[in-house]
Amino acid sequence: MDKQSWYARQRARLAYRRGCTLARQDNHQSAIATLSKALSHHPDVAAVYITRGLSYRALDQLDNAQQDFIAAIECAENPAVAYFEYGQLAYAQGNMANALSNWQQAIAVNPNYARAHYQVGVIQSQVEDFDAALVSFNRALELNPNAAEAYLRRGNVRQQLSDMEGAISDWQLAVLNDPSLTELVPPPAKPDGLAPIRDLLQDALQPVEVDVKQRGKNLEIFLKRQVGEGISYFSLPNQIRDLLLPLELSEITEFTLIGYVGKVRGPEWEKTYDLYKDQPCPPSHWSTALAALITFPPLGVTALLYAWQVRQFYRQGQYPDARRASKAVRQLSLVGTGAMCLLASLPLGYTAIKAIQNEPAPPVRTARAIDYDVIQ
Repeated sequence: MDKQSWYARQRARLAYRRGCTLARQDNHQSAIATLSKALSHHPDVAAVYITRGLSYRALDQLDNAQQDFIAAIECAENPAVAYFEYGQLAYAQGNMANALSNWQQAIAVNPNYARAHYQVGVIQSQVEDFDAALVSFNRALELNPNAAEAYLRRGNVRQQLSDMEGAISDWQLAVLNDPSLTELVPPPAKPDGLAPIRDLLQDALQPVEVDVKQRGKNLEIFLKRQVGEGISYFSLPNQIRDLLLPLELSEITEFTLIGYVGKVRGPEWEKTYDLYKDQPCPPSHWSTALAALITFPPLGVTALLYAWQVRQFYRQGQYPDARRASKAVRQLSLVGTGAMCLLASLPLGYTAIKAIQNEPAPPVRTARAIDYDVIQ
């Protein structure tokens, strides 16, 4: 390669990088102009066509985008990405058959193309070919186990195939990988935030059956006992308070006990209680906060702020927030004290190291030469 050709290639590479940067900045008009300068000498012309086609698509110049994707398919050594983007363009235009064909071509070129398998599964599920869609989503997730939307789609397919256990498992994995998908998950599969409370009460109140529902800031606790099983509705509220208080449920301020017996339809007991009734104000730990201010001011200031908030929260009826603020004061004070001790130990450690380094080295003992003449 002569020197002039080498320089031309370097300029083309630079133009391509600049074009990619402009495209990422959504300056697609300038990106197209810059990428066009890279076409004649760039060593990977297909990549330039694909990137310019995406900018054309962003500007809704779909015919130009289509021409660039076709050009990329024709000149690429491995046209899988070009086929995929051409399929994306066709799908956006509502041409599902063309989209499916291009994605299948991408898979034929690159069998490990996870996104293409996913898109094929989307089309198959839309035409209700659920068995084929399941195979496609399985392959997509095998190649990319963190693809949240693939879990969501596969869950929907499994629901159509009457595999509810598998569907719920997939929906839960979708939400774990991407919490923003929560609203797309069917209501029965959404995580039950009250399940820990229900399990806690059920374990404590056996053999009485327990269920819970939340209405605003009220926790409804449904109890069902069988005939012959005793239950004291007078001592039960305090027992429930003792169970719920450590949970610090800031979104719940009261609870209602609704008791049933056997097969009787109407409740035998229904009464609402203040969850935080007669609870003393948590300690503000002013002395601890002041000590933290002296030992480590940055954390001490924050500790004083929390100490002031304890009683404010308590007066406003926000007992869980008051309790958390009280804990925060102690934790910040402990951290401040530890940080101060660490800072104080650094000069001592430095002094000890310097003392060791400056200590004179012990004398080196050497073996004395042996006078063989004297010995003889």
